Amino acid sequence: MKTHLYLIGSRFEALVASHLEPEEFGIYMAVGTKKLASGRVIFFEIDPAQAGDHFPVSDLEARLTPRPDGSPKRSKYISVYRAMEFVPLAAYRKLYLTTPDGRVLALDQSPYDAAKEEQGPAMYQELCPLIPLVVSRLPPAQFCRYMTDPSNPVGAPRLFFADLRIDRDDKGRLRGDLPYSDRMHIEDCLRELAGQGGKSTKTVSRTPRTQGFFRVIRRGFFIGDQTGMRFYRFPAEEELEISHHAWWHSADR
Repeated sequence: MKTHLYLIGSRFEALVASHLEPEEFGIYMAVGTKKLASGRVIFFEIDPAQAGDHFPVSDLEARLTPRPDGSPKRSKYISVYRAMEFVPLAAYRKLYLTTPDGRVLALDQSPYDAAKEEQGPAMYQELCPLIPLVVSRLPPAQFCRYMTDPSNPVGAPRLFFADLRIDRDDKGRLRGDLPYSDRMHIEDCLRELAGQGGKSTKTVSRTPRTQGFFRVIRRGFFIGDQTGMRFYRFPAEEELEISHHAWWHSADR
C-alpha cells in the first residue's frame, strides 16, 4: 500500500501518515472518525522525500502497517505540535478542502507575483498556527512577511491563512449575500483601518468562524514565512458551479 503524508492545517495541527488516498483521507477526517466532531477539514499532501529531518518520516513504510484484517491504516500521527513550521515549504503539494459532509476539493499551487500586489484593505482568516480573523492594509505577501517577522511579538515562524471577500454594495456596505453575522463590526474595523495613522492590521475576532467559510474565500489560500510563500488559487464561482457543483453546494455548511 502506498504511504501518504498529510499536514492538517485547520481546527487542529497535525502531521499524519496514512494509506488512504487524499479524497478518502478527507472523508475519513470529516465524517469517519469519532475522534473529531463533524466539520470542515483543510490539509496539505506532503512529499515525504522533502519533509526534512525534524520529524521521523524516513521509515514510514515500515512503521505504517495495514490493520490486522488487511485493510489500510487510516492514520498514524507523527506530530501534533508545531508541525507546520518544521516541514520545508518545498515539501508542500496539493491543498485539500473538505466540507463537513466529506466532499473534497483539491487545489494546486498557483503562480503569484508579489511585485504586482496592491495595498488593501483585505480580510484574512488565519488558520494555522494562529486563528484570529483580521483586516489589513497589507496585501498577502507583505502580510505574510509581517506576521512571520521574528521581531513581531504577535507573529509566528510560518503562517497559513485565507483571503476573504469584503465586496461592497453601492453604499459602501458589505454586500448582503456575504454570510457574516458580524458585518457591522467588520465595517467598523475596515473604517478604522482606513483612518490616517492607523495600524496596518487590526483584529476582527479572536475565534475562527465556521459557517459558510468556503463560500467567502476570495483569492485563495497562502502559506509562507520569511523565505517565501505558496499560493493556492480558489476557483471562480462559475468554475465551481460547472466543475465542482456537488462540493460547492456542500460548502455553505
